[in-house]
Amino acid sequence: MTSVHLRGAAASISISAVFALVWGLNGSLALTGGWRFLALAAVVLISGVLAFLALKFSRKAAHAPALSGTGATPPNPFMTPAYRISLIAMLVAFPVAARLLTASGREDAIMPLIVIIVGLHFLGLVSAFRNGIFAWVAGAFCLLGGVSLLLPAELRTPVLGLGCAVILWLGVLPLAFRSLAQLRR
Repeated sequence: MTSVHLRGAAASISISAVFALVWGLNGSLALTGGWRFLALAAVVLISGVLAFLALKFSRKAAHAPALSGTGATPPNPFMTPAYRISLIAMLVAFPVAARLLTASGREDAIMPLIVIIVGLHFLGLVSAFRNGIFAWVAGAFCLLGGVSLLLPAELRTPVLGLGCAVILWLGVLPLAFRSLAQLRR
């Protein structure tokens, strides 16, 4: 396993863990009673385990060979036009959507639409990272955001927050397991 792969895995897992933590905390804090504590504990534990794995991969990268095979360093996906366009479009869409929904009296639909916008942004990551898992994540986010519009407004925040956290965790698990298996070889 090369240092490039390990650093990439560490970065992807870290980003997913952080955003899952943010989504999960948002959803957990919208719960009441014992459910709140249980959800908070699960969110912190799962994101913490992923952060630990990311740190492990980052440390192993320092001692791994630089390249294998062709010797050419793959392009940084975070520097590709697909990634940048995806990110900029998402950041522009957030305030526009919020303003349009507020003006039409549909403030209750802002969070579901944000989840859909985040999901659409993952479509740009498919080509940037050359990984089809982002298409699955995009579809799951869009489906969750759309279905949540059928829920009572008071249930949307916990469902969306915890649902997005679960999607991000599931999206990064194949990379984490694959990287762990390769380290054990």
